[in-house]
Amino acid sequence: MLAQVLFSGLALGSIYGLVAMGFALIFKATDVFNFATGMFVVFGAYLTYTAIAQLHLPFALAIVFIVAASAILGVIVHVLLIQPLSGQPLLSVIMVTIALSSVLGAVLVMIYGTQGLIVDTPLPKGSYIIGGVRVSQLHLIAASTSWLCMAGFGAFFKFTSTGLLMRATAGGHEAAVVSGVNVNRMNRLAWAIGSVLAGIGGIFLSQLQLASVDLEHIGLLALPAVVIGGLQSIPGAIVGGLLVGLIEQLASTYISPKSADIFIYGLLLLVLMVRPWGLFGQRELGRV
Repeated sequence: MLAQVLFSGLALGSIYGLVAMGFALIFKATDVFNFATGMFVVFGAYLTYTAIAQLHLPFALAIVFIVAASAILGVIVHVLLIQPLSGQPLLSVIMVTIALSSVLGAVLVMIYGTQGLIVDTPLPKGSYIIGGVRVSQLHLIAASTSWLCMAGFGAFFKFTSTGLLMRATAGGHEAAVVSGVNVNRMNRLAWAIGSVLAGIGGIFLSQLQLASVDLEHIGLLALPAVVIGGLQSIPGAIVGGLLVGLIEQLASTYISPKSADIFIYGLLLLVLMVRPWGLFGQRELGRV
């Protein structure tokens, strides 16, 4: 029983880590705390329903459609909402992402209705029995895909010229501009990638549950994950996602589903009190 719960927690935590990685990337590149992350996950879930149930696209083509549409959403948000607020107080930008989440949620409800929608994809829904533990094929695929995406984007940031430019931009906008880097282009790319990672998370969460705006709450678990791991650390965001997934499954199974938030946000409060920069973040020193 415990082994099965741990596997489910790691699988869900891998999805949270994927979404948290996109969140951390946006924050590192643009210093924006994106409270619309949960709704980006919902957007990905509804895109999955649209591609499969309404457009009847082959699954491979549906994935391309979801990734492209998610990337376009991220670019539009940056161009229309974030870039015009460059240099404005942090609170203004935060309120814009909160408003964006509400508006996007209302639009999705107007289009798809309030009822959760069943998303039926060709992904296998059976189970393996490994060492007496029932392992869900869907959980296994979700975890494997999440880790492949994280590894792929990690290689992209480390070994490609565009990835190096994005890292330079995240390290300091002024220095990047002086070096001739097109900062706005890099920031748009960061928003596009962050939105795509949230959309991929939405694909799997729509399979594990339903496509509905209620997925926003699950998507928002990326926020405590990334803060626990460290806002400036992409590996920390991944580890934070795994921790949140494990805590959620253990608390839901052995105590009650409603207790999961108590333990997750309790850990968040503890980390903020003891190590405000996160488990893997770097302490920022300032002079008084």
